[in-house]
Amino acid sequence: MQTSKALSLLAALACSVVALPVSAQSLIEIKDVDRDAVPAGVPAAFVVAFPDAERNEAVREIGDYAYSFVPLAFIPLSDARVALVSTGANECTAQACTGLNAVHYLTHDVGAPRYPFKLEGEWLDVGAAGGGIGNPATRWGWTREIADSPVLYTESGGVWQGRACGYVHLTELTPSGPVDIARFPISFSDASIEGGDPGVEGVITTADKGRSFTVSYTGSASFNETYKRGADGQYRMDGKSRVPTC
Repeated sequence: MQTSKALSLLAALACSVVALPVSAQSLIEIKDVDRDAVPAGVPAAFVVAFPDAERNEAVREIGDYAYSFVPLAFIPLSDARVALVSTGANECTAQACTGLNAVHYLTHDVGAPRYPFKLEGEWLDVGAAGGGIGNPATRWGWTREIADSPVLYTESGGVWQGRACGYVHLTELTPSGPVDIARFPISFSDASIEGGDPGVEGVITTADKGRSFTVSYTGSASFNETYKRGADGQYRMDGKSRVPTC
């Protein structure tokens, strides 16, 4: 990195609005989406959600494209209800094509093994998917700390002309179905400029359940951004995010 670039980076760090620990602790355990892994217990539910499934994979024609769905995880909703999350890769691999994330609500007897399942609801376009070449979400997690119902965290992103951006969708798994309640930037870097810009990366660090949550960013600058819940149930930040866009 050239001397001027190094000085600019040091100046940005010195002028940070909020000083954060070296490693901000995430409120949610976030994992990479692994479409090659089959979590224990999901095959019996997946074949109920996708009756034409073969070897834990099902192809659905949606609009003009075919999507290959595989199971990702269970999220417990109650003693007798679970949400099965699946990811669907689009057969279209152009830059403008995206995948899908699916959620199925399934019921089972209380106090009994989860099998047999009964399908209660299906949603085939949930949360974050993007970045081109047919990809669904790239990272995921869930928490009970943000809203009354479990909240699904899905992350996606992409690179446009050397700028890399990541975005998060939060989806509340309400009794009547999934509802997107927030969308916000989670990372940014820029390789298009000389020397590159390491940018910033964020994690949700705190939440006041049902009222707000805070995203803490570290990198070339360190700062917090808080999203508050409005009367319509959506979480929004006052003003504009400091995270650059692609």
